[in-house]
Amino acid sequence: MEKIFKFIDFKYFKNTMITLGIFLICLLLSWIFNIDYIPENSLLENIQLIALVAGFILCLKAKNHKVLFRFGAMAIFLMFMRELSYGRCIFCQMPDNPYMFYPWSHYKYGWLAHVIVGIYIAGAFLYAIINKIWIDIKNVFEQVRFPFLDLIVMAFLTVMQLLGEKTLDSTVLEESAEFSLYCAIFALVYYYYKRTSVLKCEKE
Repeated sequence: MEKIFKFIDFKYFKNTMITLGIFLICLLLSWIFNIDYIPENSLLENIQLIALVAGFILCLKAKNHKVLFRFGAMAIFLMFMRELSYGRCIFCQMPDNPYMFYPWSHYKYGWLAHVIVGIYIAGAFLYAIINKIWIDIKNVFEQVRFPFLDLIVMAFLTVMQLLGEKTLDSTVLEESAEFSLYCAIFALVYYYYKRTSVLKCEKE
């Protein structure tokens, strides 16, 4: 266990409370403005994309530990496409309702969308394996320990998102938690991007 703990940072960081604050503010605003339903392709869903794009750009800008950051960019891009329902939100709108979309099964070759997503995921993992991503992960965590509280917050937000989607059927809870989770992911990417860049500069 000691070997694991040396890679974990139990300290408190401001971004942890900021992420939770964003989640609470989203719920509070929904209550103040009496919002009980958030449709697909709405304002909050589109704002979520900004957090993902920001994290994606940071991953691509990283000059060191490129294997890990590029894999992170691939994962974030997949989240981005998932928010767009892999293109359905753009190309499959129902003519009488901009917030409703035809399922892929509605189209003759719609099943290909799932095949393409599967190939993309397999390709991302193949890239990670070929480039031995575990070495990069070990090197990064040796330089900058993983913020444990951020992990707890992201796990909490994931549970809230699933609870809103699967159990309570609450789009407000689901989308608020999802937006906050994407902000937490961006904060984590920024945390490592900034610190690993500073360490590299100090070595040079």
